[in-house]
Amino acid sequence: MSTITDSLSGNDLRILPMRTPLAILNLMHQGPKAAVSIGGVVFALLLVFMQLGFMGAVSYTATNVLEHLRFDAVIRAPDYAHLYEAGAVDRHWLQVARNVPGVVEAVPLWITVQNWRKMPTEQEARTMTFEPQYLPIAIIGFDAHSSCPLDLEAIEDQQQLLRLPSNLLIDTSTHDDYGPWNGKVFSQLDVQQQRTTEVGSQEFRIAGLFRLGTGLAANGLAVMGQEGFARLWPLPTDQQCTLGLLRFTHTDAQSTDQMVQRIRAKLQSPTFIASVPDAELPVDILSRERMLANERHRWLWETPIGLIFQMGVALSLVVGAAIVYMVLATDVQNRLPEYATLLAIGYSRFYLCRVVLMQAMVLALAGFAAAWLAAEFLYRLVSYLAGIPLHMEPTRIVAVAVLGTLMCAASGILALRKLWKAEPASLF
Repeated sequence: MSTITDSLSGNDLRILPMRTPLAILNLMHQGPKAAVSIGGVVFALLLVFMQLGFMGAVSYTATNVLEHLRFDAVIRAPDYAHLYEAGAVDRHWLQVARNVPGVVEAVPLWITVQNWRKMPTEQEARTMTFEPQYLPIAIIGFDAHSSCPLDLEAIEDQQQLLRLPSNLLIDTSTHDDYGPWNGKVFSQLDVQQQRTTEVGSQEFRIAGLFRLGTGLAANGLAVMGQEGFARLWPLPTDQQCTLGLLRFTHTDAQSTDQMVQRIRAKLQSPTFIASVPDAELPVDILSRERMLANERHRWLWETPIGLIFQMGVALSLVVGAAIVYMVLATDVQNRLPEYATLLAIGYSRFYLCRVVLMQAMVLALAGFAAAWLAAEFLYRLVSYLAGIPLHMEPTRIVAVAVLGTLMCAASGILALRKLWKAEPASLF
């Protein structure tokens, strides 16, 4: 409904329905300009989709290894930064935690980043074009004589191979820069040929394969036993570890929190501190949920990689808002005589505002639909070509739709300033 008012006295005369879709007709009348406008919105929202996708990939990659570890709580060093800069924990803390009622096991885990000497591919070996290169690789170590802390069947089935200190298992998602024999991905060819390489100045043999996914610290990942890890780590593995993985009898949220508080009180008791004079305090103990949340927060909000993608989202919205504003402001300027006619015959400024804002919403809807389809395609393409885990999530779709609507609405409101202040007589 639109109100017809007397342009001279300002008194309401009557109510007149306005069934003409003026906003849509204005956009259709623009023709190529409307297409360019929608293209600008598509470009901006596609950038938002991609930036949010990369942020989601950072969040997924940051916790990928932790998600596959069997633990209900974790003991970590006080100077813990992130999983690949975890510091060292005295294993006495694990022994005390193991004696707390309700604790099923306390398993030591070792994680570090070492240099991997690239191996020649088949083609490089045949053409004699191999150039030695050292690349960072993440290394996970655990006691191969006890239960496996990783919930991967491939590692459990090959666990006995890790009892030899010269053996390791390589993740098949490791980048091809590390030298798989076929030049693309590590496969059974590397295992059958018993290929060896240098890791942290020590020689290791590829004894098996698994697939977990690399982290943010390196493009490669390998697993070895405690004896093999001891060859790389400067600290004694029988006294120090990177993380202590705790498993409880009851694993619901309330029981886990109670167990964390109980273990924390036990670890910080004066009696135990006096019995272990060389141990350093404090030690952090976190539940699984808290550990995962802290790891995501660290990579998304405290590292440059997360901040870059956040800035990318903000800049994308600014670009999109500027494009929509220029389109709507130009349209309002060009149609001032038409809007003046509507004002003169009695249509209110509120009605004209609704027309302009409806145009902004049509641009947002059309641009969002096209950007969503394009993002689905690009997610799959980037995941295939670059190995980055981009997954479209319902919450991301809703978030981009809301951001696109707000972006176009803000641009439409800014474009109304001249129309709102103008008088009908001055518009002719």
